[in-house]
Amino acid sequence: MKKMKKRFLAISICFAVLFGSLTPVQVADAAPKNVKTTVRYKGKNVTFETFRSIGYDFDKYKPKIKMNAKTYASVKKAWGKANKVEKNDYGTCYTWKSGKTRIAFYTYENGKRKGDLFVDIQNKKASVYGIKVGMSKKQALQKLKKQFGKKYVISEKNQILIQTPMGPIEINLKSGKVKSIHISHS
Repeated sequence: MKKMKKRFLAISICFAVLFGSLTPVQVADAAPKNVKTTVRYKGKNVTFETFRSIGYDFDKYKPKIKMNAKTYASVKKAWGKANKVEKNDYGTCYTWKSGKTRIAFYTYENGKRKGDLFVDIQNKKASVYGIKVGMSKKQALQKLKKQFGKKYVISEKNQILIQTPMGPIEINLKSGKVKSIHISHS
């Protein structure tokens, strides 16, 4: 009788381990390892940076930020010449503008891109992180939570905020639809 119980127990443990190994494990709140800041303008995508380990405690997580579009020439190749070029003591600011949409970044005097990025989208001429003006709040939240993780996307009545290592991303809403997207960091 004891042998029978031991065998039954051993077989049930084997089945439990087998079942556990076949069932996929999903973490609901986990963000992907890499998030890309990709802006779509004039039908072409430009990825400005890729970052890892997003979170609020940046000293603990040590976010790794990789600059992708490193020079004006690489962005010019996709979007054409900048509408406005301003030079100052610290470098050059390149701005693309179309209606109420404005995208700008800065380079050092040697032409290499600084970390500064300014994106202000208020019409359907551009998108960032796959989010466009006119998109529903529900659709935008789904995309953002998938990219950043639920923990870092804060939804309020008329606004969605996302915490990133470079600074917050602000999405303003009106009547349940995206009205404007704003990114500004240095």
